[in-house]
Amino acid sequence: MSLSRQMQSWIKGLAYHCGFSLRRLRAAKANTSGGGDYTGRVRPLLHKVDPYENFDWQTFPDNSSGWGSDSPAFAELVTEIRPARIIEVGTWKGGSALTLASQLEKLGLDTEIICVDTWLGALEMWTDQADEERFGSLGLRHGYPTLYYQFLANVCRSGRQSRITPFPIPSVTAAQWFSLHDVRADLIYIDGSHEEEDVYQDLVSYWDLVRPGGVLFGDDWSWDGVRLAVERFARESGFPITHRHDKWELRRPV
Repeated sequence: MSLSRQMQSWIKGLAYHCGFSLRRLRAAKANTSGGGDYTGRVRPLLHKVDPYENFDWQTFPDNSSGWGSDSPAFAELVTEIRPARIIEVGTWKGGSALTLASQLEKLGLDTEIICVDTWLGALEMWTDQADEERFGSLGLRHGYPTLYYQFLANVCRSGRQSRITPFPIPSVTAAQWFSLHDVRADLIYIDGSHEEEDVYQDLVSYWDLVRPGGVLFGDDWSWDGVRLAVERFARESGFPITHRHDKWELRRPV
């Protein structure tokens, strides 16, 4: 007799607390387990205290600029999929999350967007101190980035605090947490690192978290590291890559 989902979750939690790694570094393959799926709001599982509570967002400028964050692909995918949950891996200042939230509001969908990021900056953000667009955007204070607070401020300014939930942690660790809590999503947007191995690991880690009929998609096809990782993952998994405007897509079969 198979273990109940509650027992499986308890065993996973016990293994974690005993120091066993849950990381899955493996070749990609379809998930055929047909397991359950946590359908509630994720924020109460992540934050005992609302991350926006008493945050003085007015001390930060109105600056949600990013790259590809206003793409029409977001509205098209939200309209087509009508997601119950969205996970974004790589958020920066929150531009794409705000675009997604805007479309969700137009459709009257009560969808939670979970934003996964360290808010410490990708490799290219740290390679040229004269680059105000990248290095300057880190907003260093005493040598530490303040990007997370700029993100919070942008969300607060838009009034979408109840919809957008931050998860400030490395992407692979977040995927482990989602798996541990049986959290899946209809849309997962990959827009973190541009390094091939990092992107590939994100694809491996998040593919099984896509619900049947859902879409794993991403940005930066022009970056060699991103393109090579997506092509490698698609080749190993056997799922075709499609393109929508400036985004690439991998669709999970129903």
